[in-house]
Amino acid sequence: MNLDCRKEIITDNLAIHIDLTNIKSWDLNTGFTAISLTKWKHAVSEDINLIDMGLTSFDNGRTDTMYTGETITPQDNRLKMFRVGYNVVENPTEYNTSGVSATTAYDGYGITGVTTGETGNYFQLNGGYLQGFFKLQNYNFELFPPRYVDGITIETIINIRDDSKGIFYLMGARSEDKYLPYFSGETTENNGEFDGVFTSKENLLTAHLEKQKLKDGFRFPEEKYSIVDVEPNQIENIENNLISFELTEDKKIAYKYIGDNGLLDTNVSEKSITYTGLTLITISFTPYEIIEDYDNEIYECYERRLGDLKFFVNGNLFWKIKDFNEFYFMPFKNDGEKQIGIPFNISWGGGSFGLKHSYHYDKQKYILYENDNTDFIRDNFSVYGNPFPDECEQDLGDVLVSGLTLSGDTETFYTIDVCEPSIQTPITVMRIEYVGVTGQTGTTGNTYKYFIRFNNPISVLSNREYNINYMLFNSGFFKTIDENNFYINSKISTIVYGTTDIEILDETTYDYPLDRTKSTSPEIEKRKKYGEYQYVGPDGIMYYGKTGLPVYDATEYYTYLGLEYTTHETILGRSVTGHEKWLPMKTIFKTKDNVGQQYVHIGVLIESNAEPNLDNPLFIQKFNYVGSDILKQDERKRNLFIERNFNSSYIGGIQKLRLYNRSLSNQEILHNAVIESQELPTILVNKGGRIIYRT
Repeated sequence: MNLDCRKEIITDNLAIHIDLTNIKSWDLNTGFTAISLTKWKHAVSEDINLIDMGLTSFDNGRTDTMYTGETITPQDNRLKMFRVGYNVVENPTEYNTSGVSATTAYDGYGITGVTTGETGNYFQLNGGYLQGFFKLQNYNFELFPPRYVDGITIETIINIRDDSKGIFYLMGARSEDKYLPYFSGETTENNGEFDGVFTSKENLLTAHLEKQKLKDGFRFPEEKYSIVDVEPNQIENIENNLISFELTEDKKIAYKYIGDNGLLDTNVSEKSITYTGLTLITISFTPYEIIEDYDNEIYECYERRLGDLKFFVNGNLFWKIKDFNEFYFMPFKNDGEKQIGIPFNISWGGGSFGLKHSYHYDKQKYILYENDNTDFIRDNFSVYGNPFPDECEQDLGDVLVSGLTLSGDTETFYTIDVCEPSIQTPITVMRIEYVGVTGQTGTTGNTYKYFIRFNNPISVLSNREYNINYMLFNSGFFKTIDENNFYINSKISTIVYGTTDIEILDETTYDYPLDRTKSTSPEIEKRKKYGEYQYVGPDGIMYYGKTGLPVYDATEYYTYLGLEYTTHETILGRSVTGHEKWLPMKTIFKTKDNVGQQYVHIGVLIESNAEPNLDNPLFIQKFNYVGSDILKQDERKRNLFIERNFNSSYIGGIQKLRLYNRSLSNQEILHNAVIESQELPTILVNKGGRIIYRT
């Protein structure tokens, strides 16, 4: 290459080129987002919907919505870098069902755009810096190779002041794996089975991966392995997986990385930089060996090479380290969608704060009703017709109906002090009373249906389960036998609906009575194997067990017969019957996967094919739902290795960044410095005791 004939910087193998003086790289109207002017010749990007991107990009302020995604197109083949920040989170209270709100803040991470003067635009850093990722594991997206056959060259122009210091460039893992170990609020383990929040690819938010384990004993060779879930060692993800370069307080150049065995390796130059103003720093790694037949799919399998690590200041060799261990970058031992933007990251103008600002999903109980008075009930609950009428029913739509009254009852129930039984404390519960049909009612023919709905739409997130619970007490609300001596069928169930599909995973319904069809169902047949039987007696009550006693009978019946007392509030967690006792109601649901935030309505549907009884109300208490949708920081992940050692930004400014997929020669590095010096008078190129300018 004849450098004497070139009037511009070298472009061979120039994969990333950010120039804040060029409007195509930094548009003053786009905040502090910078984009490369060039692309790597092997860059690949395709149409990708990164549904799970918010799981990790929320942590550095790239989004203020953790369940959000981002779409990548084939045109996104040049590196973009974004200003780092963090999110200020406000979780809903127990009674507030509107969802999490977050605001991206930059306190302590300030950046000022300098657009005046003779040296061109640059960013003045006040604790802030830029970050971007150049590769995504398990996605067809790569803007720069994770390993370099012919070495690598990093050039950056930074503004050096008297007070300048800190990391000005970092490459590799920007943090540890936030899902290792797993956070109990979003992943739970029960006897080796895991449940909780899932990604768009149906993976739990954990770092558990399947691995073959050799069995202690086996009969056939093909049976010698079993598949088990294992949790990687956190330090394995970051060993030899990031490197940073910085300016010390006395203006020396330093590097540090996490080497073998998780130990921090660092080194500082003997000389100090004497220049101030915009200065070109070049970092070049030249391996001693070239990898033959390089395969980018298995690039980790080649032995780590030795080479020369060289630092240049304004084109002049400043510091050289021989036999330096090659640095390159690897994915984490986790699913690809849970490490977006983490292992293949570039920080320009700073290092990384690790998991300092990371958040996880956590469980919260949302209270719809608990011991509140009549005013609260009437402000928050209304009675509507059946939200899902069949073809024979009148579709009342979102119409309030009469027939039921809702109030706070303070006289029917009370608690007894354990230590002082004479002290009885009233409990306020929701009273649901039938008062007769007048005007617009929820009835159609001989069918009586009333939907008691919580007024406010409820915020839920996809890819997780929600558990609705309440206690139900029936004091004789339903009739049992009509005038023709036929059984009257009645039911109470929990209804969830919204603008997207709702999947009911499990539910407890109140069926009164359980009919003979249900009493011969496979679930009941299981009970019969143990000598138990069920039937509907002449009074319409479901009977259960060897004694044939009603399920709601008091303990003295069992005592009288000399039997051990047991309560049977549910039959295999599905259906309940009887009255005059508190019965637990439960519904587990989830929305359609990968739809983010949705709003649903929750309520209680009362159905009967005969008019309910007057003066025999239903009662409800402890009406709530539980979901993993608030955000919480995991204290175990505070002050980890990367935060402790790389949480530093550069005091000064940044202007240009160039990455070459090869090591430039000394002459090429000098050439680029000379070209830069023509526009930037602070870049003084010195060679052989002379300052060289080129016209």
